[in-house]
Amino acid sequence: MPVMQHYLQRFLLQLANTDSQRSAKHAAAVLLPIISQQGEEDRIVLTERSAHLRHHPSQISLPGGKQDPEDINLAHTALRETEEEIGIPAHVFTLHGQLPRQTTVSNFAVRPFIATTSEQLLFKLNQDEVAQVMVLPLRPFLQLTNYHSYRFTRNGHKEQVYFIKVDKHVIWGATAKILRDFAIQCCR
Repeated sequence: MPVMQHYLQRFLLQLANTDSQRSAKHAAAVLLPIISQQGEEDRIVLTERSAHLRHHPSQISLPGGKQDPEDINLAHTALRETEEEIGIPAHVFTLHGQLPRQTTVSNFAVRPFIATTSEQLLFKLNQDEVAQVMVLPLRPFLQLTNYHSYRFTRNGHKEQVYFIKVDKHVIWGATAKILRDFAIQCCR
């Protein structure tokens, strides 16, 4: 069975973990876009945020952003933001589900959506938001032993942050937590 089919089947059969209990001021959504093409290793699309952005500058993230009032729902937000940031229209993706909401230190409640495509993607970056796109192999993100955590205290509360290094890129914070949640959900 191809890797894509295996983990999507596992994902669809599992219940999602509970949402983050921390409250947040702003609703947001991200897309976890997976490219699965015949005869090739499955890959995931990540972005490096522009250095001048107010929230999380230069960090590696999933495409997505803040919910607009005209968005029908958070899935629409994730797809719209993906097209705005990296130029890939919603119709090329198939949505498969969502992961638990993550609350960021910048006061966003982020809902991740899993999506796949078999199409060859041609990226058109919005330079105001995205410095670069990375298409990385998915397999390292599915191995829980590749994730590490760091515990610390912030404002009197114990916190834990996850990180993972793949192909010289260090992904950490909410993005690493979302990717780890995906690995837990799909591959247990």
